Amino acid sequence: MSNIADVAIVGYGPVGQALALGLAQHGHKVIVIERWPSLYALPRAVTYDHEVARFLQSLGIADDMSRHTATSERYEWRNSQGELLAAFVGLDQIALSGWPDRIGFYQPGLETTLDAHLRSGGLNVTIVQGWTVTSVQPLDDSVVLQAHPTHDSNAPSRQYRARYVVGCDGAESFIRQAMGTSYEDLGFSADWLVVDVLPKDPADWNSNLVQVCDPARPTTLVSGGPGRRRLEFMLLSGESKETMNNADAIWKLLTSQGWTPANADLERHAVYTFRGCVAQKWRSGRMMLAGDAAHLTPPFAGQGLCAGLRDAAGLIWRLHEILRGASSAEILDSYETERRPHVRRFIEFAIELGKIICELNPAAAAARDAAMLDPKNQHQAEFPDPRLGASALQQPNDPHAGNLSLQGWVKAGGQTGRFDDIVGRGFTLLALDSDPRKSLSEDELKFMESINAHLVGIGQNCPIEDIDGDYRRWFTELEARFVLIRPDFYLYGCSNSASTLVRGLQHNNPWKTIPIASSVPG
Repeated sequence: MSNIADVAIVGYGPVGQALALGLAQHGHKVIVIERWPSLYALPRAVTYDHEVARFLQSLGIADDMSRHTATSERYEWRNSQGELLAAFVGLDQIALSGWPDRIGFYQPGLETTLDAHLRSGGLNVTIVQGWTVTSVQPLDDSVVLQAHPTHDSNAPSRQYRARYVVGCDGAESFIRQAMGTSYEDLGFSADWLVVDVLPKDPADWNSNLVQVCDPARPTTLVSGGPGRRRLEFMLLSGESKETMNNADAIWKLLTSQGWTPANADLERHAVYTFRGCVAQKWRSGRMMLAGDAAHLTPPFAGQGLCAGLRDAAGLIWRLHEILRGASSAEILDSYETERRPHVRRFIEFAIELGKIICELNPAAAAARDAAMLDPKNQHQAEFPDPRLGASALQQPNDPHAGNLSLQGWVKAGGQTGRFDDIVGRGFTLLALDSDPRKSLSEDELKFMESINAHLVGIGQNCPIEDIDGDYRRWFTELEARFVLIRPDFYLYGCSNSASTLVRGLQHNNPWKTIPIASSVPG
């Protein structure tokens, strides 16, 4: 086993797995070090959104995930009397990324799927489980990690060396500590008992998503993926983790929701402290953070895992460009500047929801209910859809730069499918009703070739057919004829001039003129 790699990833949860898979699929050598000896077998996250589904599609695991997923039409908020306070609707409808807006899933299914693809052969990945990283030494050209067996501190240690290190090692991240940074606390904390049950009769399972805003005990009732129900109960004053996190106390709570040992099996239970935090620094030289190591969010918006997988998507293409020699390390400067404000908006939104949900004062809860039930205040609840934070990897003064791009169904060469599956992943210059190559100079074409960009025309007299007219409507909304899409599906920008987009990307970013083959320092 070689202990030298392009990238070392600390942590083998879904964020570390996805990051490893994406980098390895690009041909890079990856080492993953995980302190636990095996995959965590119990569910944690239970939902991801359309953007993450598109990312999983890009990793080639979307079909394998179908048996682990289920959709729901709406997410309801009800008060203690059962009155509907608010509803997020249309969650099962196809969203911008070409997938249902929200998807319930079974997290161990995601982790075993990612693990199987990483171990399927043909990828240069070394997975080291049961080893804990205990020291980090940054060098000019690499980072050296020292690791010990997690359950045998007296055993000999191992040394690993990589050009870059990413800490995907959770809330207590060792890599974050080694970087000398800490969390910024966004001011929310609440203890909740999280319980997963398995209905004995499949007919008793449903995918309903209900938040009960009851000051006597705020409660969450959601799908845990096919065949599972997730119930979450807020701990009240005077209750402790020790007194509540046991089967007797849990069955008393479950019985109030119609679940008993006669109709369900108790799969797991744990008490979590829901918090909102963002790391103050996400990168130090060759070391970076992703996932819970970089941020924590209360679960009320279902964005915890989504945020971590967005981190992975943003790092994969940046590291790939560096490792293949097409870009300098400056391209990593935009990782935190884009991702930090983006994830912070989702965390702040989840905290806003949490403050409403977690109201324990009966009088305040009654006033909340009255305000939300007032017809004058009725409006459809919506999840935020923030742009990325500004960076040099977005076209300046473009109101659409940093927004997600569309993925619709298209047809080309006798094949029909989602756009990414037909065209491929990476940078894409997309033109409406024309061939974008004809709008570029020879130098601009050479640059696009150097970053392996796809140059695609869609619409009239083009090889790509816009099956449902989605792209024509999208271009009309953007008021543009060309869009430049990044490998993480976000827009660099849109314009009526293809040259403007290409020149902007070429000259405002840290590209190297001649790609140089990557090499791991020996």
